[in-house]
Amino acid sequence: MVLNKAITVAFSALLLCALCTACGDGQAGSNQSKTGAIETIDPGQARKLYTMKCSLCHGPDGRLMASSAPDLSTSTISMKQREIIIKYGKGLMPPLKGLSPAEVRGLALYIEDFRK
Repeated sequence: MVLNKAITVAFSALLLCALCTACGDGQAGSNQSKTGAIETIDPGQARKLYTMKCSLCHGPDGRLMASSAPDLSTSTISMKQREIIIKYGKGLMPPLKGLSPAEVRGLALYIEDFRK
């Protein structure tokens, strides 16, 4: 009787694990939606994030250049390079830790508008 109960508990745990695994969409860690579009935050959230995290050195329009920060309005780096710098930092710029992939993408897109 104890053996049957142990087998039942083990089988139930295995079944529960299988069900939990099946609930995922196979895109763990991805920042792409089910439609294939890359997720991002809305422009208002990106502007607020830029103001809080970037504007002290880069200015409200990307041109201030305090602390030897580059002029973002003349930047020629790609979106992917910009996302990497936002996430990991470069030179004197520290990494912006704690941002979601959607926030990193939204911030990179917001900065892209300075070049227009």
